[in-house]
Amino acid sequence: MSRGDALRRLQAADQQVAALRDDIAGIEATLRGDAELDRRRASAAAANAVRLDAGAQAAGVEAEFETLQKRVRGLDRRLYDGSVRNPQELLEMQRELEAIRERASAMEGHAIELLEAAEAAETDAEAAAQAVTVRETERATEAGPLQQRLDARRGELVEAVAARETAAAAVDPADLRLYERVSARRNPAVVRLSGDACGGCHLPLSIDERHAVRTGADIVQCPNCDRILAP
Repeated sequence: MSRGDALRRLQAADQQVAALRDDIAGIEATLRGDAELDRRRASAAAANAVRLDAGAQAAGVEAEFETLQKRVRGLDRRLYDGSVRNPQELLEMQRELEAIRERASAMEGHAIELLEAAEAAETDAEAAAQAVTVRETERATEAGPLQQRLDARRGELVEAVAARETAAAAVDPADLRLYERVSARRNPAVVRLSGDACGGCHLPLSIDERHAVRTGADIVQCPNCDRILAP
């Protein structure tokens, strides 16, 4: 195996390790959290807040309406039970009764609207809570296979890291340092010839450079992009 081939084999091992690590990170992120579930929980919380506010408003107006109704019943009873005989006081009580009845009538309509709004908010909150339950069930169903996949990928990563170490051990130390330097700036760091050009930047190489790459006698770098060229 030429020195360039050894570096290409090391690069393939590095790419395999990187791909497995990316896959593992993605699976772990999925298991940790779920954007759709978070969105549904936020919607459910907002719907529940609307439900509570609508219920509180409806209850407040209903209580006030009941207070007015009690006042109406009290005034109505006093007007006709003969306990008040003063004509002026009776007239004032009659005016007050009419005003309260008018206010109670308007409040009754408002109370009905608020109760309807509270019922609609209750329905929305229940639907949002059900959506959360559905997604949580889906997540529980998905978690098992995902965990199995994660365990498998972790096992594959252990093997890939071992293979990478074996590939690195087969590389000349000086070549390894060169590869690490180039790979820090270029991806991929090792490329094949593409016709008569560098497989990375695609600029043409000299006859001597192409010959050196094809014979594999020495490490050759592209004079333009600095990548390592392998046959």
